[in-house]
Amino acid sequence: SAVGIYALNIPTCATWNENGTTVSGNQNGSIGYDLGSLNYPVSIFIDNDDILYVCDRDNSRILKLYPNSSTAVIVAGNGTAGNESNQLRGPKGVAVDQYGAIIVADSDNYRIQKFLPNSTIGITLASNTSYNPLGQMRDLHIDVNNNIYVTDSDNNQVVKYIPYSSIGIVLAGGGPSGSGLDQLFSPFGNFMDANNSLYVADSGNHRVLKYLPGSLNGTIVAGNGTAGSSLYQLNFPRSIIVDNNGYIYVADGSNNRVVKWTTNYAAGGVCIMGCTGTTGTAANQMRGPRDLKFDRHGNIFVTDQSNQRIQKYTIQLPTSPCPSSKRTASRPSSNRILIAKILLGTMAAFMLCSAVVAIVLVCYVAVRDAQTTTTSTTT
Repeated sequence: SAVGIYALNIPTCATWNENGTTVSGNQNGSIGYDLGSLNYPVSIFIDNDDILYVCDRDNSRILKLYPNSSTAVIVAGNGTAGNESNQLRGPKGVAVDQYGAIIVADSDNYRIQKFLPNSTIGITLASNTSYNPLGQMRDLHIDVNNNIYVTDSDNNQVVKYIPYSSIGIVLAGGGPSGSGLDQLFSPFGNFMDANNSLYVADSGNHRVLKYLPGSLNGTIVAGNGTAGSSLYQLNFPRSIIVDNNGYIYVADGSNNRVVKWTTNYAAGGVCIMGCTGTTGTAANQMRGPRDLKFDRHGNIFVTDQSNQRIQKYTIQLPTSPCPSSKRTASRPSSNRILIAKILLGTMAAFMLCSAVVAIVLVCYVAVRDAQTTTTSTTT
C-alpha cells in the first residue's frame, strides 16, 4: 500500500542530503529504452516495502523497481504506444491500491486503467465521455479507501472517483481557467492529507492552493501567483507532497528545484534540493523536476524528468530535539503572568477557606464533647 502521511514521523528540523543518488534511469541524463533506462519519466509511487513504480511516459510503460535494484520489470504497458487493453499511451500517473492492483492515468488515451496483480491486461475504470469529461491527466493518487484522485489539466479541475463509479466528482476548479481562488489554470499535481484537505499545484498560476473538505474555494499556501525564482515565488510548480507536520514540498519545475514551505506560509519557502541555481546532471542539480514522493523512512524521491532519472535524497535526522519541540525559554507574556497570579490567588483563597472550615469543625467538636460530658454527669 501507499506510504501514508499518518505513517511519517519527520522531525520539524529534518534536512536532506543535497546530493541525490540515481535509483532509476541513467545518471548522465541520457534517454534509453532498456529496463535500466527511462524516456521522460513522469509520476512515481513508493509502497511500504520500498518498491518504486515509475511512469516511463515516452516508453509507454510502468516500471517496477525493487530496493537496491537498477533493473526494472514492466508491470503495465508493453512498450509500444496504443489503446489496446495491454497498452498505454503517455501514462502520467501511477498508484497501487489496497489490494495490490496498479492504477494508471493513461493520459493520452483519456482513460484510467486498472491492472490486477500479475496481470498486464488493463481494465478501464473511467474514460472521457459526454457525461464524464476526462482530459489530459497530470497526476493520480489513491487514498486508503481506494478513492482515486486525478488532476485534469484540460478541464482545469481535480476529480475524485469513488470505487465502482466511472463518473468523477469535482473537488477543485471545474470551470473556465482563471486566477480566482475558485479557479485553476493548467493544474498538475494534487495531494490529499490525513485531514482530507486537498492541495493542488496550480501550475499556470504559479501557486499551490489548499482546499478544506467540501470547499471549492482554495487558499494560497505556496507561491504568490507570479512566476519567479525568489523564495516567495514558484515557476510552474508540478507536484506537491505534505508531511506529518503540515509542511509542503513542491517540485518547482521551471526553477529546477524542490522547495519546502512551513505552515507559516507568509515566510516563503526554503530550497532543499537543486539549490545551485543552474541545471545539469550533477548530483546536486536537476532539470525540470516533475514529481516527488516520500518513502516510509522520510527519504524524498524526485522525478528529474529532463535528466531522464529518478533521484533519491536521503533524510538527515537531527541528533538532538528540534527547537520547536522544546519548551520556550523566553520571558512569559503578561497574559501568562496574569493568569498565573489569578490561579495562585484562587489557590490561596481556597486554602484559607479550608483552614477556617477546619477551625470551625474543631470548635464544634469541642463544644459538643463538653455538652456530652455535662449531660453524662447530670444523669
